Amino acid sequence: MKKKRKNPGVGVDFKRVKSKVGRKLKRANETKTDYTVKSINLPNQNLKTESLGGSGDENDTVLTKRMVSMADLIRQCRHYSPKIRLNAVQGMLELLQAHDVSRTGQSLSQVLQCALECLVDSTGKVRKAVLQVLVALFRSPGGPSRDHQHKLKPFVPLLLVHVFKAMTHLSHDVSVDGIEALSSMLSHLGVALSQQDDRFFRRLEGNFNAILTQLFAETTNVEARSKFVAKLVACVESLLELCRSRPGGRGGELLADGEGRAAPAPGTWSEAVRRRFPNECDEFSRLAGDEEADLGVQRQEAELFFNLRRLLGIFKVHFSGDGEEGDDRRAGSYVDIARRVTSCLRLLLETHPDLDASGVEEVLRETSSAFPVEAAGAQDGGRREDVLAYNANCVGLLLACVARLGGEGSEGPGRPCPCGVLDSMWGLASRDLMAASRGGAALVGAEGESRFRMLASSSVRMLRFASAAERAAMCCELCEILEGSEDLEAKRILLQAAFAEDDYLLRHCPDADRTRWLQVIPKMIWEAHKRKDWRTCDLGSRVLLKILQCTPGLGDAERDTLQLQLVPTFAIQMGKGTMWGPFVSLGRTFQSDMASILYYLSPLSDKVVKSATACALNPNVPEGACIELLYALTTSTEEGKVSSRVHFLSSLLLESCRKQTGRAETVVQYVCTCLRTTFVDRREALLLLLNRVTSTITKPSVPLLCSLVRVFGEVAQSINFEEEGSTRDLCESITSPLAFILLKWATSEVKEEKPNQHAARLESMWSAVRRATFLVPPLIGLFGSYMAEGSLSLRGEVQLLEAGDVVLRSCAISTVLYEMVKENLVAGAGKGELRTCLDTIEHHNKKMAFSKFVYLRDSFV
Repeated sequence: MKKKRKNPGVGVDFKRVKSKVGRKLKRANETKTDYTVKSINLPNQNLKTESLGGSGDENDTVLTKRMVSMADLIRQCRHYSPKIRLNAVQGMLELLQAHDVSRTGQSLSQVLQCALECLVDSTGKVRKAVLQVLVALFRSPGGPSRDHQHKLKPFVPLLLVHVFKAMTHLSHDVSVDGIEALSSMLSHLGVALSQQDDRFFRRLEGNFNAILTQLFAETTNVEARSKFVAKLVACVESLLELCRSRPGGRGGELLADGEGRAAPAPGTWSEAVRRRFPNECDEFSRLAGDEEADLGVQRQEAELFFNLRRLLGIFKVHFSGDGEEGDDRRAGSYVDIARRVTSCLRLLLETHPDLDASGVEEVLRETSSAFPVEAAGAQDGGRREDVLAYNANCVGLLLACVARLGGEGSEGPGRPCPCGVLDSMWGLASRDLMAASRGGAALVGAEGESRFRMLASSSVRMLRFASAAERAAMCCELCEILEGSEDLEAKRILLQAAFAEDDYLLRHCPDADRTRWLQVIPKMIWEAHKRKDWRTCDLGSRVLLKILQCTPGLGDAERDTLQLQLVPTFAIQMGKGTMWGPFVSLGRTFQSDMASILYYLSPLSDKVVKSATACALNPNVPEGACIELLYALTTSTEEGKVSSRVHFLSSLLLESCRKQTGRAETVVQYVCTCLRTTFVDRREALLLLLNRVTSTITKPSVPLLCSLVRVFGEVAQSINFEEEGSTRDLCESITSPLAFILLKWATSEVKEEKPNQHAARLESMWSAVRRATFLVPPLIGLFGSYMAEGSLSLRGEVQLLEAGDVVLRSCAISTVLYEMVKENLVAGAGKGELRTCLDTIEHHNKKMAFSKFVYLRDSFV
């Protein structure tokens, strides 16, 4: 049976919904709310933060490459997993190497506290990363800076607590890393550590003694831990160097900080630090408090001295030939340890005065018995250098022992060195000094320079314990080393050790050897000047002056030789110019020393006077140095010879005016002062100066003649011409220059040349005439002769002024005469000469209608 087919066109658009009984139908436009929602987690997403290396606001908190902040890293450092702790410390290092602590969002105290807690971590990789973090915190972003150390200074006690804890840890590996942390502190925080009081140094010495005692008590061979011992001894050496160079010395005094306020002692804590680190404050106060003060510094020093002696005996046997040698690398490390221990013993002797004399004698005997150690058998170059350094330290140690046992600083001679030890020390020191100064190989690097410096200082100190004959030979050999040296740095170190640091050489050097030193130093100054080594130049001038002050007297030949060698120091006159020496380019200290040296070399030769005068006239030389040099040149001429001194002054005046520099004013004032103060007969000296200058003039020079009139005016006020007798010679020497200057000014006034370049000199001319009124009559008479003859000459030889225009000549003379009347210079004398001069003007110019001439004619004729 077929099914009935439904009609598709019925009920398609409006489908009828059938519902069951009891159910509510939903509306067709009802919104469905039965949906589910899932969240997306994006950790550490903040639009105000930036990753490492990004650009943003300076106040934004920086993140690592893994997008972790410093706060999260500090929390992760305390995680139980070593891997997470290592990643956290490495992240801290990443941030600190790229940014300042202030950019990390955490304070310096928080970062330090976290890093120091990880210093005793059980995982070695974590501790190594923490050491790098500490170095990044200690190191200033712009290099070594006192400001950066001043910022870390309040946290030094906190650092010391954790470093002491790590150093004395039962685990050897942790102790090694603690020593490494202390080494970083000594390297980067030297200024902050030096401002601690004696409790800090006493505590460090106690820790070193505890570590060494534990090291000796262990069953493990000490040599097997040579790397640890090397680091430990390096820290001890740095500590003793720091203790010796402390600005306040020993005794626990309060030191001044950079701002001049008293720096608090390490036990003094601020309230903020005490609140932040209460346990650490109590721990450090307990460790470095008063209960340890009564133990005494002397016991710690003596124990450290004993432990270092024992350590030296353990490692010295491996390279002194008394025991079996290992391979070269191990032997080299042993030599390095022995070298540093020897340096520590020397520093203890030089720094601490309370060591037992018996222990010092034992060190002297033990060191001298196996000294020196030959480095010829050392194949490794590094080991050879270590052996040389060890021998150099032994020289310093032996001298420190002898000086301590003999009472260094006393008036009497010190205790002599054991038989043969002085010869061995001097042979080694002189040989090494000669080799280093000739080749310069030993001065490479800080270690080589330090060794050379110590050998030079020790060589000079040996003179104290040598006989008179040995001293003479030693001084001669030291001078030969300096003279034959090819290294300028070596010369400077030798010279500083011989003269600048102490006076051993000056006290024990014979006079003949002092003269030899005087001949060597000027060459060194010139060589240093060519290489622009200003420190060596300053040292050379200071030492040269010091030797001259201590030398009783020089012979004529020695003095002439030394003067000849000093000429390049000032200036050398060349054909086309002048080669300037170091006097012009160096500072006031060098210039003052060189000027003082000239006082001890009088009388000076013409070459020295000419060379130094050129420097005095150089405008680049300061005024103070110029005056000091000029006085040295004047007083160093032959005594009793007025002509030689006046000749120098005249040459100086001529040269200064010829160059027309700003130094001419200084020279004029200096010449005036010399004429008034250094000559008994000032009138004779002034006349001699005028004659020398005027006889040298070949053509008129306004600056020179003006300077000559100014000198005459300044000196004339201190001379009583009425009591001195005739003034005819002075009138003949000065009236022509004075008339020339006045007529030059008047001619420019008549021509109405504005500005008149001679107007500035007019007041000094009137001042000279006021101080010597006897010049008025001959001066007016000279104007009349100039009007009649038409020319003005100097001593009848040099033509100063010629005028072909009668009217111009008449007006110029009338202008000068009018000013003389106006200045009231013709009131007492010269009225007759004035009338005669006016008649001469009217005779040559009958139609003279110049207003000033008419006024003078109506008033005086």
